[in-house]
Amino acid sequence: MHISYPKALLGAACATALGACAAAGSPAPTRGGAATLIAGPLGAPAALSVQDLGAMLRRDFSGQPTLEALIGKPVCGVRVYKFSYATVGGEGEHTDASGALMVPSGGAARCHGARPIVLYTHGTAINHAEDLSAVTDPGNPAYGTATRVALVFAAHGYVAVAPNYAGYDLSTLRYHPYLNRAQQSRDAIDSLTAARQLLRRIGGSTRDDGRLFVTGYSQGGFVSMATLRALDRRGTPATAGAPMSGPYALLAMADEIYLGHPDFGGTAYLPLVVNSYAHLEHGSIDPQQVFSRRFRDAASLFPGPRGFRDFAKLVAAGKLPANALFQSRSPAPGAPGFSATRYPALAALPEGGPLFRAGFDPSAYLVSTAFRAAYVADVEAHPDHAAPPADSGPDPSGTVPTLPADPQLLMRRDAKANDLRNYTPSMPLLMCGGHADPEVFWQQGAGAMTAVLRTKIATDPKLRFATVDLDVSAGTRGTYVEHGIGAARDTALHRIAVRLQHAFTAYQHGVATARGPEVGMEAYHTDATPYCMVLARSFFDRYRHRITPSTEASLNARGSKESIR
Repeated sequence: MHISYPKALLGAACATALGACAAAGSPAPTRGGAATLIAGPLGAPAALSVQDLGAMLRRDFSGQPTLEALIGKPVCGVRVYKFSYATVGGEGEHTDASGALMVPSGGAARCHGARPIVLYTHGTAINHAEDLSAVTDPGNPAYGTATRVALVFAAHGYVAVAPNYAGYDLSTLRYHPYLNRAQQSRDAIDSLTAARQLLRRIGGSTRDDGRLFVTGYSQGGFVSMATLRALDRRGTPATAGAPMSGPYALLAMADEIYLGHPDFGGTAYLPLVVNSYAHLEHGSIDPQQVFSRRFRDAASLFPGPRGFRDFAKLVAAGKLPANALFQSRSPAPGAPGFSATRYPALAALPEGGPLFRAGFDPSAYLVSTAFRAAYVADVEAHPDHAAPPADSGPDPSGTVPTLPADPQLLMRRDAKANDLRNYTPSMPLLMCGGHADPEVFWQQGAGAMTAVLRTKIATDPKLRFATVDLDVSAGTRGTYVEHGIGAARDTALHRIAVRLQHAFTAYQHGVATARGPEVGMEAYHTDATPYCMVLARSFFDRYRHRITPSTEASLNARGSKESIR
């Protein structure tokens, strides 16, 4: 349920919390200073006891015993505060957003005093009501994400900050700057600044100890990587980062899709991308050129009043196709579909995985065929070799695919401007996902980023990273790549990673067996989320203290006890 706060309440909150702050709906310019927090806390904080969280853990993960055990019994209760903050939109305009501050509580030593902060950036949402403070409202579309953040991080002693992003919940921005590297990292950092201000204002026994861990999943994987990059550029790096299942090689993923491999969920994701890139400071695209005539208003749909659960209603109403991003080829002259004679380059491309023919339709398709032809022509003239046209991805252990020097199509130029392959993290970095993910492709995410980082090992002695593929199905060993994180941390992380790999693969196989392969494919991306979150926390736990010879030995001894069950 969407909770709205009248301007009078926001104004009162400003007056009581800050003494003076921007008027509701008209936030002051944000520079990470005193004006960043607009209002907070908004309403009474939600309180979850250790018992509440324990019941939630048993309820949500009863069929996943290894995951439940690795999340662990809650140690702390959690108090959740909602706040609003000043930030900017995709065009650089002043706007506002809201977020959640989750503070551990209780008598255990790790539940109070100086605590580390986890900044968590959430995945794609199409419902405007997305609110990460909704830990007690099962009707809110962000409820599942919010409770996982509370269970995995706050209930184990981390202060958690979770922005809703500009364009959602209380935000007055009329669109969402989706996969806009500069804006989304600025938004996340502004939420962190405001949350720190709110934490100080709340007072009490819990305070910020200066350690910052940044993580997020899917869109949030992209946002967390972009945020780590922005913090590095500011000279204030995070303690460690764990981007999860994000499209870091953004241009390559877009190219892979246009070359004949539509992703699951693409008919929701693409309108968000187009709406975002129609609102850039420079180089905005025209949505009318991207979409087919039948769905020319798709860019205006999200964020909207419906979420993924109601997506079928949008399809039934003729607002969007279910899965078909592209027009299929006409099987014969006069039959529906595009002409192979007119578009020979498109006719030569596959109708490939993961959706195959479900991603194509002769008449009800999302993207204009003329626009797709122009896109593919630009790919052929300025290729990104991380997106081959065949039904196989690049080998991240081989030659590293570099970004094309000068794509000409505006959408490809925008995607290149937001690609993250040129980032070298200064802090320890963990990447997590699954190689069969049908929504965010592994090869254009962690695979490509890992390949790039490997080329920098010889010239960057401080580089530290690990990459984990959760999927060990069909006899594969799964990916576990490590460089520079140290023997003790590597031993402990690897043991937990192996347990999570086997647990995720078994659970996902069970879903596909019980409910069918199509449901298994649809669930894959979401099902991997808590497994990656647990791995992220395990990674962060290794960086709570500086490693000395004695702590190295202690961690090695502890790691030896974490045997595979």
